[in-house]
Formats: sequence, C-alpha cells, structure tokens
Amino acid sequence: MDEVSRLLEQGKAPQAAKQAEAYLKQNPADVQMRFLQGVIAAEQRQNAQAIKIFTALTRDYPSLPEPYNNLAVLYAAEGQERKASEVLEQAIRTNPSYATAHENLGDLYARMASDAYAKALQLDGSRQAIQPKLALITQIFPKQGGAQVRTAQATATATAASTKVADAKAAQAREADAKLAETRAAEAKAAEAKAAEFKAAEVKAADAKAAQAKAAEAKAAEAKAAEAKAAEAKAAEAKLAQAKAAEAKAAEAKLAQEKAAQAAQDKARAAEEARQAAAKAAAPATAAAATAVAAAEPAKAAPAVDEKKAAQSAAAQEVEAAVKAWSTAWAGQDMDRYLDAYSDHFSPADGSSLAKWKEQRRQRIVGRTTIVVNVRDLKVTVDGDKATAQFRQYYASGALKTTTRKTLRMQREKGQWRITHEGTGS
Repeated sequence: MDEVSRLLEQGKAPQAAKQAEAYLKQNPADVQMRFLQGVIAAEQRQNAQAIKIFTALTRDYPSLPEPYNNLAVLYAAEGQERKASEVLEQAIRTNPSYATAHENLGDLYARMASDAYAKALQLDGSRQAIQPKLALITQIFPKQGGAQVRTAQATATATAASTKVADAKAAQAREADAKLAETRAAEAKAAEAKAAEFKAAEVKAADAKAAQAKAAEAKAAEAKAAEAKAAEAKAAEAKLAQAKAAEAKAAEAKLAQEKAAQAAQDKARAAEEARQAAAKAAAPATAAAATAVAAAEPAKAAPAVDEKKAAQSAAAQEVEAAVKAWSTAWAGQDMDRYLDAYSDHFSPADGSSLAKWKEQRRQRIVGRTTIVVNVRDLKVTVDGDKATAQFRQYYASGALKTTTRKTLRMQREKGQWRITHEGTGS
C-alpha cells in the first residue's frame, strides 16, 4: 500500500497500476488496494475501468460509503448528474455522518440548480426573479468564461426595495451558511472519530496478524528442528546398522577363511600320510605318491585366494554403506554428514574451489521442504584403497523429479571411504 501510494503521489500512475495489479493477484480480497486501484484508474482518465472497480466495491462492501462517493464523482464528470446524486444519497444512507458525501451532494445539487437557472434565463430573459438566485449560485460556483449576469436598473423605489429584499436574503443566506458550517463541522468531527476508530482497528488487526505470524514462525522452526533431530537419529541408526552388518559380514568372512585354512591343513596332512605310506610300497607306488603330493599344492594356494575375495567383498559392502549414508544425509539436509562424505581432494566438476562448491551445495539443499534421493542398481568395484560406485539416482524436490546415471570414484581415507570424483551420465 505505501509503495503504490508513493508512486501515485509522484505522478507515476502506470507503475502504481502495475504494482497494484500484481499485489491483488496474490491478495484479491484486499479492499484498500482495490479502492486504490480505482483511484489510479481515475487518475489515468480510465473512467470506465474506475466505474467498474468502484461499482464492484459497492456490491462487495455495501456498508462502506467511500466507494459510493468516488463512483458519484465519476458519474458527475461524465455529465450523469442524476445518477451521481442517487449514488451520493446511497452513501449518506450507508453512513449519515459521512461529511464528504453531504458536501459533494450539496455541490452537485447547486450545480444542477445553476444549470437549470441559466437555461431558464436563456429561454426567457424577462424573468427578473431568477437573476438573484442565479447570481448567488454563480458566486459559489463561478463558470469559466461564463456570461456576466446583469440585472436591469429600475426606479429608485424599486432599487431600494430590491436592496431590502437582497439584505434579508443575505441575512438568511448567512444564517444558512452558519448552520451548514456547524453541520459540516459536526460531520467532520464524527468522520475524524470514525477514522481514528478505523485506524485503531487496523493497528489492532496488524498487531494480531504480527503475533500470529510470529507464532507460526516459531512453530515452523520447532517443527524443522524436530525433523532435523529425527533425521539425525535415523541417520545414526542407519549408520549403526550398517556398521553392525559390516562387522557381521567381516566375522563370517574370517570364519570362512579359518575353515578354509583348516581344510587345507587337513588335506596337506592327509597327503603327507599318503606319501609316507607310499614310500614303503614298491617303486611304482612311489611315483603315484609323488603325483598325489603335486595335486595337493594348489590346495595350499586356495586359502590365500579365498582370503583376498573375502577382503574385497567386505570392502565393497563398506563402499555400499558409504554411498547409502551419503544419499541419506543429502535427503535429510544433514550438511555436516553430507559434506563429510567428500574427500579433501575432491575436484568440483565446474572447476570452482572446494570451499565455494560446499557453500553452493548448502544454499541449494538447506531450506527445501522435502528432498528424496534413492540409489538404485548399485554396482561397486574395489581395487585396493580405491573403488568405483555406479548406480541410477532418483531425485525429487517439489515439482522437480529426475533420474540420472551417476558414478562416484572413492578412496579409503583414515578407515572411511570418501568421494574424490562425482560424474553423471556414465
């Protein structure tokens, strides 16, 4: 309201009209802005549009006298005095103490009377009784470029009589003016009281609205804090579950390795016993024993191969857990855990510095209502302390929903797998 009013006062009616229209698209029930929009249309001499706006206001808010008053002024400007007087009478019926409507109605009636007297004098110049009335009204509402009213000079007796009558009428006029001034002063005082009451009501409503907004903000902040706490607890539970699962799998792998080693030892022992028994046999049997010992050699290498596969499997599971923890932190807007998933050696794809990239990620993630990040078809390959995770990423936030192929290159740093490169489409 303040901005639109300021533009209108500065004579920038087109800019004021645009801002008023934009505001009403968001707040169509704001009666004050609708009223100001009608005033702007009148300032731009768009009388038809202004009449349409004020007519709608009288229909939607029949107890407000101000729209009736402005509608009457527009009708009068178009020469529809009768229609204007009807609208002003409606404004007075709505609020009998509305001084502006009384004053405008009086001015309108005076102008209508002036026009009628002028027409009568034009049709019959001999009707001298009309001249004093016309002269009186002409003094109140002088006409631009209008003809001067001249009264014919009569005899001295007639002049004295006319003067006496004129003095009496002037006294009556002064008395009427005094009464009218008193009435208008009382109406103005009542209008001021009503304006003060209206302003107090506006202040009270604004205070109530501010209190409601503050309470809503506090409630929203509390809800957001609760969501963040729940997300953090959920992430901690997920991480604990992943750690337990990794420990269980590592224990299973170790047990499998021990069993494989024990089996290999049993086989080697059996082979040794067979070789000693064969040594006591004939020479052909000695050759057969040598063959059995040679066959037992691959069995000794088997535990080492199984141990390597188990280690790779455990590392792959750790990488899978790290990728899922990364996506969970992203969806939960847990920026500390999310950014901790990236290595200090991570190179952003846009070529910016790591610090600038982290700040950009905070601005894009924090504050969104809901974020969904799902990792699908995850495939992990491990090569020592380096690993590659390929998957299909489903992302949704508000109206945005995307599915892309993503590749994360990772390396083990201080016992934790961290991201060193992030790419899409491969």
